[in-house]
Amino acid sequence: MQLTIIPKNIAGKIDTALSALRRGSMVMIRDQNQRAGFIRAAEFADYELPEIPHISQIAPTLCFTRQHVQFLRPHTTSDKPVFSLPANTLTGEQIVGLSIGESKLLPQNVGLLPEHENSLVDLAVKVVKFAKLLPSALLYRVSHTDIYQQDRLSSPYQIPVLEFSDIASFSSIQPSLSISIEADLPLKQAPESKIIMFRNSNGKEEHFAIVVGEGLSVKEPLVRLHSQCLTGDVFGSLKCDCGDQLQTALSLMSSEGAGVVLYLAQEGRDIGLLNKIRAYALQDAGLDTVEANHSLGFDTDERGFSTAVEMLNLLELSHIKLLTNNPDKVKQLSELGITITQRLPLVLPTNPHNENYIKVKKEKTGHLLS
Repeated sequence: MQLTIIPKNIAGKIDTALSALRRGSMVMIRDQNQRAGFIRAAEFADYELPEIPHISQIAPTLCFTRQHVQFLRPHTTSDKPVFSLPANTLTGEQIVGLSIGESKLLPQNVGLLPEHENSLVDLAVKVVKFAKLLPSALLYRVSHTDIYQQDRLSSPYQIPVLEFSDIASFSSIQPSLSISIEADLPLKQAPESKIIMFRNSNGKEEHFAIVVGEGLSVKEPLVRLHSQCLTGDVFGSLKCDCGDQLQTALSLMSSEGAGVVLYLAQEGRDIGLLNKIRAYALQDAGLDTVEANHSLGFDTDERGFSTAVEMLNLLELSHIKLLTNNPDKVKQLSELGITITQRLPLVLPTNPHNENYIKVKKEKTGHLLS
């Protein structure tokens, strides 16, 4: 199988830059017109950086996603993907607060400026999001348009530089999978099972399949796409229904003698564990799951299922019965060439801790729970 791999030189630059952002440090980015700016994740705005001449004299701009802005100012109507806000009068504490949706900190007398796709503001948000950080960034625009002069600002302080082409490559190239290894894995709910590990060409996320019984031999196996949920799957959290759905799916497959669970590394609907717990804290304060995601700047659901389709293709499963309440999974898999011969619901009893979570699934994300 031919893997689609980001060239090593670009992958190395991106890894270095994302590591710097996760440490609270700066990165320089350039757009397609060679305009440049220094960026850092807004969630680290209260971390002190070493004094860097020239950069410290630039008035910063705070960059937000549209979802974030529509939460902060609900009457915003622009469909631009990102917005900017002058941040020169904001404290680090205020910037951090705004990055997690504390709307009371937003200056009422300052307008939010819509910005177009591939602007420096858009690229800044994309890059911090690549780093699995909150999608809010501080941008320090560089006045020089000459690349040599721009690099003179970053080089003495070993600040990583990402070109527009680097960012575009990371955004557009879909990592490929290959089957790495398989082994028997008897499970409590499905003793006749094995695990198949998939290697990701980006060297990062690890996805796997649990094959129950004759799951790869029957004509139309029962398949469950399950996004990783550490709190539910491992610790039995009552805030969601993930762990119960996983165990019930395995039991159903075991009783049929065949089935496949695709376990996808998409914690928190692909916002990551830390951000999921941030969303939990916002839910504790009264927001629902959708509002909490928007407050943090994320979409309602950040997941895509092209990886699941590639896993099915590698397992040579083109016709399946899909165990799901989520019509978006049916839609995405069908559009990517998987024939779904039947959708089977997986509706379980609620508890006092997840009743609202289930209600929001039905009312706001279209899950079929009747």
